[in-house]
Amino acid sequence: MSEQLSTLSLGVYPWQQDQWLQLQNMIQQQRFPHALIVGGVPGLGKLKFVNTLVAALLCQNKINDNACGHCKSCQLLAANSHPDFKLLQPVEAGKAILVDQVRNIQHSMATTAQQGGARVVVINGASDLNLNSANALLKQLEEPGDNSYFLLIHQWPKMVLPTVRSRCQLLDIAKPTPKQGLNWLQQQLSDDELTIEATESLLQLANGGPLKAIELHASKAQDLRHQMLVELTAILRGQKTPIEVAQIWQKKPLVPMLNWWVEWLNDLVKLKMTEDASHVSNTDIVKLLQAVAKRSDIVAIYTLLENIIQQLNFINQRRNLNPQLVCEELLHQWYFLVKSGN
Repeated sequence: MSEQLSTLSLGVYPWQQDQWLQLQNMIQQQRFPHALIVGGVPGLGKLKFVNTLVAALLCQNKINDNACGHCKSCQLLAANSHPDFKLLQPVEAGKAILVDQVRNIQHSMATTAQQGGARVVVINGASDLNLNSANALLKQLEEPGDNSYFLLIHQWPKMVLPTVRSRCQLLDIAKPTPKQGLNWLQQQLSDDELTIEATESLLQLANGGPLKAIELHASKAQDLRHQMLVELTAILRGQKTPIEVAQIWQKKPLVPMLNWWVEWLNDLVKLKMTEDASHVSNTDIVKLLQAVAKRSDIVAIYTLLENIIQQLNFINQRRNLNPQLVCEELLHQWYFLVKSGN
């Protein structure tokens, strides 16, 4: 999120309409919380939603509870020079928000709003606050002052420190319904002539996040997912060893791959519990999942699932991990998974 909140980027997506109306009512009734965490899976448009919310809170001449786009406050915001708006985000991608960054906004939040209206701080990356910066923020969250608002953007599955989370209200942006997401995605990718089945698969791959689906389509993530399934199957058939596959995987983007693996293991749990394939989310690999489910023990499935989630948490916490060793350990567990049910 750049500091410039262009009026061209304002507005909400169709699946956000209901929650946007709820917030509009809260603003109108002066019940809007002083600290709000906006969360949800990647690809739901949280950034644009928050941009629109910032503009509405700062606007001096709202039209139907939306920013007018023309008053002095709206013009200052669009020009990236609004004195009552502050943005906190990591200086570099993958880094933490530092305590000095939080301290730099304390003075401006303690003084009267220069435009005579609201003061708004956006924290783009609530999970990027480290312990020191979070502690520096707590007092402001507890005593924000009149007409002062903190909007924190949270990207699942990263963790927000409990001390910060407990002082904020939570708003998780809802996913679009399958039909709503499919219709919107087809409109955006109309030039690519994707079939309905391919578009549905893309949306499923993005865990229901339409914007994430567009990103995955552009990066050919479906090819990566397919190759990952090929390699996992090769291990089960003894055609490749976990070490061989780990050497390939350690050069690839592990976060999306591990997230897909978590989804597949969740489907395995469903099959073990119900033996009903209608509950499976990844319908394109039902036969593979059924074959693994028949030969595996549910305790072993849960163990692998917990270990993958733990590794994802380590990555999100920016721990220095050895990708080769991480992959080897998890792939060895996968190899022995089909032997656990014997």
